[in-house]
Amino acid sequence: MQLKKRRPFYSIQLSKILGLFIKIIIMDITVMVRSCLPLGDRQGIFSQTISEDMTVGYFIRKLCKEEGIKMRSSLTLKNSSEQDLRWSATLREAYVMSDAELSLHDSDDDVDLQTRIMNCNMWLYVAVACFLVGVIGLVVVVVLHHKDQEPQYSYGVVLDAGSSHTKLFVYKWSIKCDHETALANQIHSCRVSGGGISSYENDPSALRPPLEVCLREAEGVVPVDKQSVTPVYLGATAGMRLIHAVNFSVSDAIMDVVRNTIQSSKFQFTQPKTQARILTGAEEGLYSWITANYVSGKFGVIPPSEVKTSRHVRSLLGAGEGTMGALDMGGASTQITFYPDLSAPMPENYSGNAVLFEKNYTVYTHSYLCYGINEFRRKYQALLVKSQNFSLDLTNPCGLQGNTLQENYSNIFEAPCTRESAQHPISKNSTFTFTGSGNITQCVETVRELFGFNQTCPYSSSCSFNGTYQPTVHGQFYAFSNFYFEASFLNQTNSNSLSEYQTALSKFCHMTWQQAKDQYTHTPLDYLPWYCFGGTYVQILLTEAYKFDANTWKTLHFVEELNGTEVGWSLGFMIDSSSDLPPAKRDFFMTNLTFALLITLFVLFILISIGFACHAVKFQRQKQRGQFYKRTDSYGAIQ
Repeated sequence: MQLKKRRPFYSIQLSKILGLFIKIIIMDITVMVRSCLPLGDRQGIFSQTISEDMTVGYFIRKLCKEEGIKMRSSLTLKNSSEQDLRWSATLREAYVMSDAELSLHDSDDDVDLQTRIMNCNMWLYVAVACFLVGVIGLVVVVVLHHKDQEPQYSYGVVLDAGSSHTKLFVYKWSIKCDHETALANQIHSCRVSGGGISSYENDPSALRPPLEVCLREAEGVVPVDKQSVTPVYLGATAGMRLIHAVNFSVSDAIMDVVRNTIQSSKFQFTQPKTQARILTGAEEGLYSWITANYVSGKFGVIPPSEVKTSRHVRSLLGAGEGTMGALDMGGASTQITFYPDLSAPMPENYSGNAVLFEKNYTVYTHSYLCYGINEFRRKYQALLVKSQNFSLDLTNPCGLQGNTLQENYSNIFEAPCTRESAQHPISKNSTFTFTGSGNITQCVETVRELFGFNQTCPYSSSCSFNGTYQPTVHGQFYAFSNFYFEASFLNQTNSNSLSEYQTALSKFCHMTWQQAKDQYTHTPLDYLPWYCFGGTYVQILLTEAYKFDANTWKTLHFVEELNGTEVGWSLGFMIDSSSDLPPAKRDFFMTNLTFALLITLFVLFILISIGFACHAVKFQRQKQRGQFYKRTDSYGAIQ
């Protein structure tokens, strides 16, 4: 059995002496702790005797256990100077002496306020917030400024109420221009079903439904926010001029229905009697002249449709020089308008004036009522009936051989242009039969009779016919509407030769009806019998009335459209009327100065965010190097 080795006596005594020395060095102290905890926790002043080498955290746990206070990591001790004592420091390190007064607080967090701020990198959040404000602000400002730079538009609606049909046009133009005249272009059209408004003389109320269809269609084209300020106009031409001359009460009844129908639309219609009216012949001629010259760029400006192909703007030498004359022929009237080469002023009732694109234009213009293609044909038939003693079977020299047409009495003699021709007591139920003879010589003589070439000219210069003043034709001319249709049928739209036109016309007029039907299979049979008559009428009107000869015939250009725009009076009317419209106001979101200031402000926000981001990075590096305090002691319960 091995004996256990005993510890030497002198070693035991040394340990006792060392322990006694430590007890002498480490003294117990008595401190007073005042509770500054929220209501609900124990209040009062507590006396505690503790060792000065006890840590602050251990002392807090001991205090809570002995005094019945709920332990939590948010409790802190403060000295008399309201300085927090670190949990990991001993009371001696915290300079807590005997009889010291401490206070117990609840910081509502795991760490004190300074540590919370240091551990949470607030600079990064501030940087992100400033960056977002800057970027979002820049995007919003740029978008709004871009909207300010986008062109803003005005709109106008014009209804061309012709003798044979009514057509609605929607026009659009930018309000950002250097002059008052609109650079308008057509963006939509709608043909009103049925005949012209003059054909509703027996039942004006029936006109409302077809008009409403096109007005509703136009409302779908014009933006909703522009409809209430978009003016709408209706111009009635020769058909209504004829009815008004015969029975103004009938024309008034028709116009009342028109105005009431337009009034129910969403467009601006504040002056019904001005915005829907019967145009004079001079107005119709002037507006057609404006259209023809505007779309072909003769006013020194380029319409919107032309901007894509050319940026050249030609400056005219003078108002009117270089412009094109306009020859228009509708169903009931025909117009001639051009800038004359005159030294003496024109008679007042033969001139038209317009201020367009900051220039004043004075042109010769005249309209011949009852000389549109349909009414002139009616006059021709009436002359044949009268010259052949009101026989029911008639020879038609302008008709093709073998062709037979029938027309009743009312269609010939009850129209305004021929009403005075019916002087023979013949039944109104009569039907006339016209048989074509293809006699071109007699055709020309009969058509010429319908012009008053023998009437005295009351003016010192030349006249056209019926004693009507007309200066010598001057410059180039556009001939459109029925002028174009007649020339197109004869395949003469690309020819500038009078002799070629006469040859083509003579060739057709000498055809038989069967030959014509065999050759012109795509031409409607209702129109085909009348092209010999129509071509003859156009030839006599241009050569003997307007006095185009073999040389000046070369200045004629038969056109249906110009640069994709249908030539007629409605566009010219809209352009001329735009000068009288109140100036449209542009909707600006911000001025240029405001834009510049806001851009500067939001760029500054981005720069500040970069500064805060740099500071956040610096802060994070310092924290990682331990330059900011982070508590590591445990807050467990006393064992």
